[in-house]
Amino acid sequence: MGKKQTTRDQLRDDIEIKEGQMFARSLGPRGNHQHEVEFVDKTKKLVTLPPKYRNLVWLKRGHYVIVDPSAGTVSAKVNGEIVRVLFPQNIKDLKAAGKWPAEFDTVTEEDKKQKQMDSEEENDDDLFVNNNRPIMSDTESDTESSEEE
Repeated sequence: MGKKQTTRDQLRDDIEIKEGQMFARSLGPRGNHQHEVEFVDKTKKLVTLPPKYRNLVWLKRGHYVIVDPSAGTVSAKVNGEIVRVLFPQNIKDLKAAGKWPAEFDTVTEEDKKQKQMDSEEENDDDLFVNNNRPIMSDTESDTESSEEE
């Protein structure tokens, strides 16, 4: 399957979850194309991103995916493979069709704390101060104003 066809398949609107596949939320990458995900029942497992998606889809913390536990390389640590990354439009369509799990609709306390921490990080007061640069002060303008008088 080529790169264009994989992209088209990933972006198409019709999503069907097959038997054995489950919805999950990404908790973040763990290296080597492995991601930790949280399933609807709050269990956390490590899954892999297949090679055909690695340069096409970027999976971040908080994104939703469909995982097949029996596909891919299943070992003691890795418990399945990501079959599909869900985009916001896909989630909206699944909610309209009534296929979206209600457990992912509610905002948890962890999500609220994470959003609060993200907003605090954007605060400009905590910016790094470079001590190697001289601080420009108003002393030059003060001396000029006293000379003018």
